[in-house]
Amino acid sequence: MESILGKKIKEYRTLKGITQEELGSLVGVTTQAVSKWERGGTPDAELLPDIARVLGVSIDTLFGIRSDEESRLEDLIIEEVSLLDKDKKFERAMALCYAVTIGLIGMNSFKNKAASEMIEKVDDEMGHEFYSTLLLDEGIIRARLSKNGRYYFMMPEPEGGYQFLIEDIKALSETFELLADEDTLKMIIFMYQRVRYKQVSAQLISESVGVPQEKVEQIMERFCEMDFAHCSEVETPDGEFKAYFLHKEATMLPLLCFARELGVKNVAQFVSLAIREKPIFDKLEP
Repeated sequence: MESILGKKIKEYRTLKGITQEELGSLVGVTTQAVSKWERGGTPDAELLPDIARVLGVSIDTLFGIRSDEESRLEDLIIEEVSLLDKDKKFERAMALCYAVTIGLIGMNSFKNKAASEMIEKVDDEMGHEFYSTLLLDEGIIRARLSKNGRYYFMMPEPEGGYQFLIEDIKALSETFELLADEDTLKMIIFMYQRVRYKQVSAQLISESVGVPQEKVEQIMERFCEMDFAHCSEVETPDGEFKAYFLHKEATMLPLLCFARELGVKNVAQFVSLAIREKPIFDKLEP
C-alpha cells in the first residue's frame, strides 16, 4: 500500500526531475531502496533530512504536513543560502529571485527546471543584453540576466502608488543636473576606486581626474549638502585642508546601472510580462 511518505517522495522527486537512481545516489542508498519507499516502504529516520534536502522540501512536507508552510519556506531559503560558500551565495540568491519572477507570471511548466539553469542560457554571442520585465498592477520587476552584470529590482505597488518618488521634482532635477556633468562622473568613479571611507583631498582628486581643483571643491560641497559625501578638516604641517569620501554606494551603483540601461539598444526579453493597466504615476497636483 502506498504510504503518504512514499507518495510525497515520488511526487517531489518527479517535480525535481530526477530519477530513482539519482535520488538514491544523492542520499546514499540503492535504486531498489527508493523504489521500495515509493511503493509503501519507509526510509530510515536518519535519511529523512538528506531526502528532504535533495528534494528541496521540509520533512513536514514529506509527511503531508503543511502548517505554517510560508514561514517554513522562508526558513528553508535562509538556511540554504546561509550554508553556501561565500562565492556561491549571490549566485544562488539571484536564481531564487528569478524563481519568484517565474512564480509571479504563473509559468508552472518551468517549475521542474531550476531557475539557475535557465539563467545560464541567457547570454548571446550577438551582443544582446537579456532582461526580464514584469509590469503588473501589483508591482514591477526589472532584472538584467546577462552574466557580465546581473541585477534584480523588485518594487511592489505602495498603497499610495509610486507618487512618493516624484514628490520633490526640484530635488530630483538638481540631482540629475549634477550627475549629468562629465567631470562629476569622473570624480564619482575615482572616489569609488578608493577603499571605503578613505578620505582624499580636492587636490588629489583634481590631479587624478583632470578637473580644476576649484570645480572639484564646488562639486564636493554640493555632494556634502546632499549627504552624498562627507567632509573633514585635516591638519598638517602645511596647514589645514579639506578631505572627502563618498558613501551611499548601494544607491549610486543601481542608479548608474539603470541610467546606462536606458541607452542600451540590443535588448532581448527573457520570461517577461507587461499587463499593467494603470499608469505608473498619478497626475501631478498643479
